[in-house]
Amino acid sequence: MEIRHLRYFVAVAELQNFTRAAERSFVAQSALSQQIGRLEREIGAPLFVRGARKVELTPAGELLLPHAHRIIADEAQARAELRSYLGLEKGRLRVGLIQTAISAVDVVGPIGAFHDRHPGVDIHITNQTSTEMVEAVRAGALDLAVVGMAPKEVPEGLEHRLLAVDPLVGVACEKVASGLVGPIALPELIARGRLIHFARGTGLRRHVDEALHRVGLEALSSFELAQASDILRFAALGLGVTVVPQTLAEYGRTMLPDLEIPYAVFGLRDPDAVHPVTVVYDPQRIPASGRAFLEILEEFVPHKRK
Repeated sequence: MEIRHLRYFVAVAELQNFTRAAERSFVAQSALSQQIGRLEREIGAPLFVRGARKVELTPAGELLLPHAHRIIADEAQARAELRSYLGLEKGRLRVGLIQTAISAVDVVGPIGAFHDRHPGVDIHITNQTSTEMVEAVRAGALDLAVVGMAPKEVPEGLEHRLLAVDPLVGVACEKVASGLVGPIALPELIARGRLIHFARGTGLRRHVDEALHRVGLEALSSFELAQASDILRFAALGLGVTVVPQTLAEYGRTMLPDLEIPYAVFGLRDPDAVHPVTVVYDPQRIPASGRAFLEILEEFVPHKRK
């Protein structure tokens, strides 16, 4: 099973068309079809159902596709590793980062420090939900990711280092929060307005949902926002109430000068209502650049946690 055959297979699977796959792969369609046929004979099963307008994966093709992605990613990483085996003079670093405003850890400073120490390494930054970035680490598309997950939430097969644990707090505009005295229980906050929630798939969304479930509340919301700053703006405007990490609540007061209406922040009575920040990586795949970044990241963590 050759890497080029797997690349052709992935191209056809993604484009569902032999002609477009051949164009993307810079080979003649006849040559690509021939190589796909060779791969099918080697496997002993058809990989595609060939239709008049498009092709679709067979069950065998569905089974092979994630493995093909991983093998191709591993081959690319191996090439990068070999280019930099004499040191961190070349190569690349692929990092996934949660939004800086909601992280209790400085995730930008380590990037700058790494660039200063290893200027020859190409740095690629991805900002997605925690769930998406963890899956990217598992698939070999990211070398490591700083995510909003607790160690117990990290999938089996990945290593992790807990970097920080940020308490969750309630936020509401002063008019909506009138009469509330912290620390408060979540039902007291939710009774004051609709919940302004973070997007699904994020670590913060999961941790807020868990806190709601502990007090018997459903995690229903008509506002689901992807940007941390927008959540604070909606709350400050009195459009609802929200639950965010303490770091984000403090960030909004100092870094969002356009918020003309001040908002109130309340500690929560639930000691388990926290937002952990963890770095995850695959110990079998992490390159030298990734390990060097981990060391720098540790320097920016105020208190080491196990």
